[in-house]
Amino acid sequence: MTTSTPGGPGLDPRAERTRRALVDALNRLLETTALDEISVTSLCREAGVHRTTFYGHHESVHDFAIEQYGYEFDAISVVDVDPSEGDPSQVAGRYEDSLRSLLEHVASERAGYRGLLRSRSRWLFHSVLDVRIRHRALIAVQVWAERGVEGAPTDPGAQEEAAAYIAGGLVGAMETWALGDDDDIAAATERFTALLPSWWPHPTA
Repeated sequence: MTTSTPGGPGLDPRAERTRRALVDALNRLLETTALDEISVTSLCREAGVHRTTFYGHHESVHDFAIEQYGYEFDAISVVDVDPSEGDPSQVAGRYEDSLRSLLEHVASERAGYRGLLRSRSRWLFHSVLDVRIRHRALIAVQVWAERGVEGAPTDPGAQEEAAAYIAGGLVGAMETWALGDDDDIAAATERFTALLPSWWPHPTA
């Protein structure tokens, strides 16, 4: 996987249009074609983008797909926590909102997620998502420890273990959900939230 910068606010409008055209084209192609069978030529033709432009930033269709979906997944999983806010239940509500937004994103880009998760790059993509969620989970565990949530680990090593456990479970559950046909995001959010550690605070009703 290359280290080129994925899409986002930092791109100029022209580059962002190119990126979006490629993402939309990939989603269309994935409706009828396996990711492993999509060539750079066919993707660029579908997107109306020159191959030279594509190769200026990406090595392959797999590289492009992993980078883009990984970036969007990471951006949506960000949760802003006010250091002065002490009520864990309110903060837990924002984490639940973030999980719901992630599921909405996966649902809206399901063809792309299914394409990657059924491709030869499945484990690489799975690892990319795990790394991103593990980072967010570690921050959450630290937030709960700082707020004195009973049961939340305070030892750095235990916090790393908890983050790894949470990330592995969530990514695995999301993969299973993405490959299925369920589109009830509210119910899925409730089920996934119930899988979190027993000490994880619940949002205010």
